[in-house]
Parts: sequence; structure tokens; C-alpha cells
Amino acid sequence: MKSNRKIVYIILTIICFAICALIVAFFSKARFIRGFAGDVVIIALLYFLIKVFIDAKPLRLALFTLASAFTVEFLQYFRIIDLLGLEKSKIARIVIGSVFDPMDLLAYFIGAVLVYIIDSALVEKYILEKQD
Repeated sequence: MKSNRKIVYIILTIICFAICALIVAFFSKARFIRGFAGDVVIIALLYFLIKVFIDAKPLRLALFTLASAFTVEFLQYFRIIDLLGLEKSKIARIVIGSVFDPMDLLAYFIGAVLVYIIDSALVEKYILEKQD
């Protein structure tokens, strides 16, 4: 029942995307929600999106997603946008970001822990186990 598995992860990806869109639309001035909670949800969005295409173990994928987010954040610390000469590129500034914030690392960690718990405890055990 691999198609059911993919559908669950597609739905979770869409939910995370919708939450991100709502945060941007309605909480752009709420620094904690936009900055911190948004980063937690972004980790979930990336995790579930990858899970649609790759059947990875929850812990491995959570660690991969966390490592990827940490890498991008540390590239911001080293001002990679400026080093690559992309400081005027709006797209590069949105995708890579331009401001290092140690609180982002905490948000990414919390996001990775949450998706690991959601995937291994809820999705794998209760939703998909009942369908298989």
C-alpha cells in the first residue's frame, strides 16, 4: 500500500505549506510566529516533502533535514550571499536567507524533533499500520 503512504505524506506536506502561507499572510509582523514558529513548520514541510519521494527512516530523514537547515543557517553566518555576489538577488536572499539567527537553530531542532515524533509515533504506527 505504498500509494496510501504517499498520500499521507502529500497531505501532510500540503498542510505544512498551508500553515506557512497563513503565517506569511496573517503574521508577517508577529516576529515570534513568523520567525520562530515559521521555521519549525518549514522543517516539517521539507521533511514531509522529501518523504513523498524517498522512503527514509524517520530518524535519518529528521537528522538529514536538520543538518540541511543548519548548513543553510551557517552559510548565512558566513555571508554566503555576499561571497557569491548575490546580495542584489531577491530570490537568493529568500531561498538562502541573509541573516544568521541562533534562535533559528533552536527552531530547526524543535521542528526536527516534532516531525520525528509525528512520523514515527503517529503516522507510521497509527495511520499507516492500520491501512497496511
